[in-house]
Amino acid sequence: MDVISQNKRICQLIAKQLWEGLSDEEREELQSWIHSSPGNESLYDKIVKRERVRQYIEKRESIDVRKYMTTCERELGLGSKRRMRRWHWGYAAAIFVLCVVGIGIWMNEREEAGVTEIAQTTIEPGKAKALLVLGDGREIELSNQNVNKVLEESGIVVVNDSSRIEYNRNAGGGDKEVMNKIIVPTGGEYNLILSDGTWVYLNAESVITYPQKFVGEKREVTLEGEAYFQVTASKERPFVVKTKDMDVLVTGTEFNVKAYPDESNVQTTLLRGKVAVFAGIDKKEKIEIKPNQQAEWSRENVKLQVREVDPDLFVAWKNGHFIFRQDRLENIMKTLARWYDMEVVYLDESIKNMAFAGKLDRSEDITPILNVLRATDKLTVEVNGKRIVLGVK
Repeated sequence: MDVISQNKRICQLIAKQLWEGLSDEEREELQSWIHSSPGNESLYDKIVKRERVRQYIEKRESIDVRKYMTTCERELGLGSKRRMRRWHWGYAAAIFVLCVVGIGIWMNEREEAGVTEIAQTTIEPGKAKALLVLGDGREIELSNQNVNKVLEESGIVVVNDSSRIEYNRNAGGGDKEVMNKIIVPTGGEYNLILSDGTWVYLNAESVITYPQKFVGEKREVTLEGEAYFQVTASKERPFVVKTKDMDVLVTGTEFNVKAYPDESNVQTTLLRGKVAVFAGIDKKEKIEIKPNQQAEWSRENVKLQVREVDPDLFVAWKNGHFIFRQDRLENIMKTLARWYDMEVVYLDESIKNMAFAGKLDRSEDITPILNVLRATDKLTVEVNGKRIVLGVK
């Protein structure tokens, strides 16, 4: 039974209940519907309030209640000889009208409920949040200002604000590196200033492991996920970013590394300076890239290649934007899911290969993005909590 038919059927049962009563089977049907959800129970209470029905009918003064009685009686199978009090007859007749001319109260209530549901299920953008794991295993929520103050007083880090931490360059340390780790969850981002002054911008679902203070000839960090690096120059002490499939060696430069474990490619995009990239079996393949170039390691094809790119496309996230240029919808939604902490369901596999382009603000909730998809007139978009369901029209 479709929604409109079901709505009409329930209104007919309510009207018949007022007119002459229901059979056991009909009563069971109506009660089953009422108790199937709190919303149905509330709606039933509103429908049977005489004042509510009267107001609805008054808004539509042109409606001739008696005009529809014959049709309603026939549809409901009502007894024509049952006598009723005048107000009860008029009340039931008014509900008959609702059944025939549009189920007004029902549809109004459903529309209002729909607006409320949309308001309650707005998917908000990510924010600055991360977990710091110290060398002794202690875990500290970096969004907790009280804990940050404790760290600041300990001399381990200098906390500038809730979105980043800075390690003290003058902090003492022995000959052995003490490793720390920052874990940025889904729907998060965080900034880190290492003890050598290097800035690291961490995207959602990223983990970086680094020493509290660099010791030795190299400055090494390990990354899973995505990060933008502004490396403090030092020819004597190269800076190395190690990922599972690619290592990046620099002396001082700005670049972006994207190495998510659930993606088929690992990418290093260079903005300034020069970097050496190592990939392949045992990372023996080496290639150097220049600004506006990207080194990409294909996990599927086991191949390292270099291409010219517009770096703004790949570092837009750091500057508060999403930029897509005819990208596959599956890749777009995967990027958005990390930031908005949501799940995406595809009702048809062909949807994943649809291409879209656009520039979007990361600080907004996801509604404008979904409206772009709806505007194509190719997709159906439904939001259920933090789940987005995409279908083909």
